[in-house]
Amino acid sequence: MLLIRRINPIPCGLFRSFTSRSTSHSKRRLTWKSYVTLVFPVTCFALGYWQIERRKWKLGLISQLEQNIRSPPIPLPATAQASTDLPEYCPIRVRGHFDHRREVLIGPRPLISDFIVPAGPGSEWNVPHRTDQSNKSGYLQSSAPVQAPLGYFVVTPFFLADRPGDSILVNRGWIQTNFRDPHSRRKGQVEGTVELSGFVRYGEKLPLFKPSLMVWPCVDQENQAPQVQYYCRAISQMAEQLHTLPLLIDANYESTVSGGPIGGQTRIQLRNEHASYIFTWFSLAIIGSGMWIYTFLL
Repeated sequence: MLLIRRINPIPCGLFRSFTSRSTSHSKRRLTWKSYVTLVFPVTCFALGYWQIERRKWKLGLISQLEQNIRSPPIPLPATAQASTDLPEYCPIRVRGHFDHRREVLIGPRPLISDFIVPAGPGSEWNVPHRTDQSNKSGYLQSSAPVQAPLGYFVVTPFFLADRPGDSILVNRGWIQTNFRDPHSRRKGQVEGTVELSGFVRYGEKLPLFKPSLMVWPCVDQENQAPQVQYYCRAISQMAEQLHTLPLLIDANYESTVSGGPIGGQTRIQLRNEHASYIFTWFSLAIIGSGMWIYTFLL
């Protein structure tokens, strides 16, 4: 015998009430506040993409600088305007003579000893030197050695042989603090016409809470002007004081003479941390998107 059981239908009013509550609940969750919250993951994604473009730009800049520092030095342009318009780290070659009576100092600065060889120029200062000379592109290292001794950079007016009356600033290199006075290193004050190569350098900002300069008296006051110590590469200020073109060259290590400043004090500091920034921003974008989907869509 076939038994048929009657099933009471769901009241239409109850079904309509349930569906209306679900729909209204869904609409209530996707309000303007939910779209405002979506701004966070979208912004993080945009910043991650921006860091990708920044990394491409930085790698291109590093590649260009590596190419520049390995290229042969060029002669200084014939005009003053063209000389001061040279890009930073451009290798150039100059010929002329120094005016040691008006040298100034920049410091204190750590020694960059990447190019000092045992028994070579500068080794008589008893400073650390490299034992491995296979890598000659130490200019692009991120920072100076932690244990590097502090001293001063010696910046000297340099009169150009092929442009009478014109002079530039040359950073001859690093000296120890106890050899600040030129009288203590007279052997290294090279005289006569010399030819040297180096890199064009731009100015830098003065550190906070530092005076712009300090003046030291010299032992030989009759033949030596009071020595001015700058705390940064204040090229415009130095050029105005010494009556030179506003152009500064870091002399390379090959310009070092016995008893003189140690050349090769060029450090190209370029931070390239964009890969970590890319990971950070995209991680935040993924986390933020997941939280938004879980909160407002599931």
